[in-house]
Amino acid sequence: MYVATIDGGTTNTRACIWRGQCILGEASEAVGVCDAVIDGIKSGLVRAVRQALRTAAFRAGISVSEISLILAAGMLTSSAGLKEIPHAAAPIGLDELANAMVCASIPEVASQPIWFVPGVKNMEDNAVTAENAAMMDMMRGEEAETAGLISYIQPRGKAIFVLPGSHNKYVLVDEKQTIQKCITTLAGETLRALTFDTILADTVCRSFAAEFDEEAFLQGAEDGMEHGFLHAAFMTRIRGMFCRYTPLQAQNYLLGVVLADDMQALVSAEDWPQWRDALFVVTGKPVMKNAYVSLLKRRGQAVVTTTDAQQRGLSGYGAMELARRRGLL
Repeated sequence: MYVATIDGGTTNTRACIWRGQCILGEASEAVGVCDAVIDGIKSGLVRAVRQALRTAAFRAGISVSEISLILAAGMLTSSAGLKEIPHAAAPIGLDELANAMVCASIPEVASQPIWFVPGVKNMEDNAVTAENAAMMDMMRGEEAETAGLISYIQPRGKAIFVLPGSHNKYVLVDEKQTIQKCITTLAGETLRALTFDTILADTVCRSFAAEFDEEAFLQGAEDGMEHGFLHAAFMTRIRGMFCRYTPLQAQNYLLGVVLADDMQALVSAEDWPQWRDALFVVTGKPVMKNAYVSLLKRRGQAVVTTTDAQQRGLSGYGAMELARRRGLL
């Protein structure tokens, strides 16, 4: 039995062909829902999804017609995606999330129906007020990744899943493996903007850190907490000019400034005391994982990182876990 999983993001669309738990072929297209929003039409996104699916199938040595089940997650369920599906409200267990999956026919993509995993929001829309707006958040795609990580890691108690990206996501799951909420920051977009589009660009050579420098990273985190985010960010330039920081040191320093501010979003939450002893499960590229491990261990938090094998096709693996719970596999 061949299963196809499609993960649609803001700027990229990825497809994987699975047999069992093995990926036989994968492909990506540099088109996401952002393009549909900019263009005002979805035809480009539809073509990208169709092409990614066909290329992944070709690399797996099969045709699209041989696929038994197609699963989709991420921004493909947004208003700019293939099929708009309302977010499911937390708290929500994986069985409930599986039962909330929606089947739809998108003949422009494939003749088979597609099962969509809905995103998750922290509360129902009508529960949001001016007073509790800070408690509201939402995600599309990270809930599938979380399902995959729960299956892989099998945490025994509370866990906080750290999913870095353009918008860093922290997904909080309780002892019963129920998604309680998520917290989103603009860390990825902010780091990119500071790196490429500000006066800091020359200091960091318009590049992200390719290697982890713990000393420079922790100095950035410390300065960020002590002097505030914006001044500490500018201090990247000061340290480059007067402290002889290399570009690599400056890149790590700036990453420390950004992630220290991210941590503040977690610890300032009203319910943080309930999650203080949670296990942090960190995903991402090596530098990002090392950075989080350094920062979290310095705070006395328990932390584990994912393997490369676990990260490969993670959204698709999670979608298949939900499909199994729904009885589709």
